[in-house]
Amino acid sequence: MNEFMLKRFQAELENALENIEIIDNIVVSSLDGIAITHASRSDQNIDSIAARSASFLSLGDIWQDTSGNLSCDNVIMESKRGTVVVIHMGLKLLLCMTTTSDATTGIILHHAKACGEQLMSIVESAATSGENAPNISSDMPRVQPRNLPNIANG
Repeated sequence: MNEFMLKRFQAELENALENIEIIDNIVVSSLDGIAITHASRSDQNIDSIAARSASFLSLGDIWQDTSGNLSCDNVIMESKRGTVVVIHMGLKLLLCMTTTSDATTGIILHHAKACGEQLMSIVESAATSGENAPNISSDMPRVQPRNLPNIANG
């Protein structure tokens, strides 16, 4: 993903976070769990969220492989302390959205899907205008690891 595309993704995530009060974190990562960009209301270990999101979604994909009839578009985890929604964004990316509010799962899923669709429209418009579409590779710019609390143990 080139720097221009990365900035467009970042601006979209920050806009979503600013306009949707119930969301605490939005992370875009590769399917193998490498964080690409994010927007957060608090200090979180984004690399950890990206890695766990990829694991959650891969469990859904494994279920799809064994059932034959089900396909996994998203994975939702609810607890008394919040909700996590992880969705596929095309074939190479995933989006994770977290909240610690008492918002309903349907609202969070709606916002995650809408955000994912908006990001994919950025990819599609870049592809039709001749810009480089996201290409997951080892030299892709990504968020820098930080030593922050792990939300799973918080």
